[in-house]
Amino acid sequence: MTGTPVDRYLIFGRRMLLEVLSVEPDAAVKIPTDVNIDHYKSSIIRRHPLLTDVWCAMDGLKLLLECPSDTEEENDFYNGWTFDHYVSAVFVFCPDGTIPICAFNVPGSVHDSKIALIGGIYKKLGDVFRRTGGRCCVDSAFAKRLYEYLIKSGKKDILDNPHEREVKSQATSLHQISEWGMYGFQSSFPRVKDCFIFESNGERKCIVQLMIYLYNLRSRRVGINQIRYVYMPCLQKEANDMQNF
Repeated sequence: MTGTPVDRYLIFGRRMLLEVLSVEPDAAVKIPTDVNIDHYKSSIIRRHPLLTDVWCAMDGLKLLLECPSDTEEENDFYNGWTFDHYVSAVFVFCPDGTIPICAFNVPGSVHDSKIALIGGIYKKLGDVFRRTGGRCCVDSAFAKRLYEYLIKSGKKDILDNPHEREVKSQATSLHQISEWGMYGFQSSFPRVKDCFIFESNGERKCIVQLMIYLYNLRSRRVGINQIRYVYMPCLQKEANDMQNF
């Protein structure tokens, strides 16, 4: 078979897999139930007693993209901070390692906070906060002053009182959830470390969406990831307990 027919079969196969995973509950990107959010809060409190209402952590990811030939398109995907072209994404991670909310396939020139806004992440986190009081841990890239349900990690300020310093310290430690999540996502799919081909047929979106579905499927079915091991060790199964899995 020549390269072109192989490429077409690969594209067709990815579309079929995406169709299957889009209706698979264990692969779904969905907001947890209120009961599960309470479980996530409890698992975080055990390690960070001052973060009483936090249930998740959020961070951004940049995926390398080849330089578009069109000047306007190049400008859209160019990131002046790192001097390269990217497709950006923002992921929210739970203590069990799953991704309940995300926005992806956004031009690299868009700031992480803007992605969270236009991708509906802030709205979804706000809905959870109003319903359960659950907050999200973020870094300095996100607009905490505009959204009361965000807990920001960061350096301690000399003007902070001892309680505020300890809260920041615990929030910084908790934000490691998103770092572990990003590492787990990228190590599971080494393809994301390569440079994506620039195209306008939706194939890039299809590939990234497939990776997200497969990551969630693996997190729920296999359950082996750094976040879950640290924050929810009670979910770890012994080999004998998995005979009927």
